[in-house]
Amino acid sequence: MKRLKLVVLTLFALILLWLLVGMVICVKVKVTNWKRLNEIEEVNAASYRTFSRFIDDIEDKTDWSVEIISGLRSREKQKELQRENAKNASVDKSRHVLGRAIDINLYQKNWLWRIWLKKFNSKKDWRNSGVVKISEKYGLLWGGSYRSYHDPVHFEIK
Repeated sequence: MKRLKLVVLTLFALILLWLLVGMVICVKVKVTNWKRLNEIEEVNAASYRTFSRFIDDIEDKTDWSVEIISGLRSREKQKELQRENAKNASVDKSRHVLGRAIDINLYQKNWLWRIWLKKFNSKKDWRNSGVVKISEKYGLLWGGSYRSYHDPVHFEIK
């Protein structure tokens, strides 16, 4: 009987820990999104409004949640990224430097884990998420449409 109680108590503790970790991840993502959108708002209020509505639509009209992985970038950061990968845009061409682009990951909460859509996922996966269609509503250029560079996480204001 004691052993059964110990097993039940351990399972209960693990479930509570799993729920707590999930809540911490959710709060962290929301705070990060808020910070990145506010950085954009400081340099371009119109971009802020567009991206805020875009994210709200994704979360309201699909089963996906959004994590902004990159928003406004300094010129120095963009130069560093281009040094790391020559296919990254130059400072003069990057919409991130102007506050006119965001990179996002998508995730779905599942009973035991999260399902993610990230840069390595196919263009088909991204299209099937419904996010590409929503981006068209806002006139955003989708990085998955680039011919020479796979960048499905990228959305920019034309």
